[in-house]
Amino acid sequence: MKILVGCKLVPEDQDIKVNNDGSLDTSKASPKISQFDLNAIEAAVEIKKNNAESTICAVSIGGKSLDNVKSRKDMLSRGPDELVIVSDEKYENILPHQTAKIFAETAKNVGFDLILCGDGSGDIYAQQTGVRLGAILNVSVVNSVSKIVSVEEDKLVVERALENEIEVLEVSLPAVISVSADIN
Repeated sequence: MKILVGCKLVPEDQDIKVNNDGSLDTSKASPKISQFDLNAIEAAVEIKKNNAESTICAVSIGGKSLDNVKSRKDMLSRGPDELVIVSDEKYENILPHQTAKIFAETAKNVGFDLILCGDGSGDIYAQQTGVRLGAILNVSVVNSVSKIVSVEEDKLVVERALENEIEVLEVSLPAVISVSADIN
């Protein structure tokens, strides 16, 4: 199984300064992996532990922050087998619909069985990239996944917490799954 995992770099919270006019200054903020994408990486690693033939490819789309070698090493050190970087100055601060379009093109080029994303990102938390990505690729999509119950060659069973119940869903592959912070 080929698993793609979205990895967005966001500014380190503690390095962000608030200007006198209320705007944010991120010029001295180091890039870090969005905490929500860390959940997706960990979920992919757990799948691979139980499915040894699986491979994990981290995909990161963005601007100049992706030139940071430390950030690239950080992504790879968390378990992915490979890293695909899609970097261009025009991708600096792009919105979820743009990210989803670029991610879909990348996914088609590298191939996939499963794409894992964080529910949102550490900067704007729009919760749209995974859903839009699945729609563009015309594959099954489930968001807010709190547990991956089982993984088989052509399907997975997932849980997500709703207001008053736990929903259990069987999802055919290929698919895009957006995981919540509760996943790990």
